[in-house]
Amino acid sequence: MGDSGQVSSSSYLIACDETERERQKELLYKVMGPVFFGQKAAENDSELAELFRSRYGIDVQRDFYEGDEHYEEYLEAQQAIAEGMSIYGGEIAFDDSVLAELAERVWDIMEEKDRKGFRRINTMLEE
Repeated sequence: MGDSGQVSSSSYLIACDETERERQKELLYKVMGPVFFGQKAAENDSELAELFRSRYGIDVQRDFYEGDEHYEEYLEAQQAIAEGMSIYGGEIAFDDSVLAELAERVWDIMEEKDRKGFRRINTMLEE
């Protein structure tokens, strides 16, 4: 953004076969979906507990207390599951800053447009 608050842009033209648009969307999701939306990691409380054990080494039933590093993240994920959502996880390489910035923008837009169907829990893309 410049000083005037306007977003810089550059126009483009592409050619697409209209009969192939749905297949192209599916292909785009097949390529970019795993990057931006990860793989399903948990859809119930027991899978969420296993996810936190394997990812962070935390036994959420025994040694997990308010104030722990991932406590809020766990509560948010648990609430999302209670609302019928599933938890997805993935990784973006630190050296791919363009992809990380794009992921942040995609997640912001998704959350803004679909708060009931999409929620950011831990998307801190830091080393």
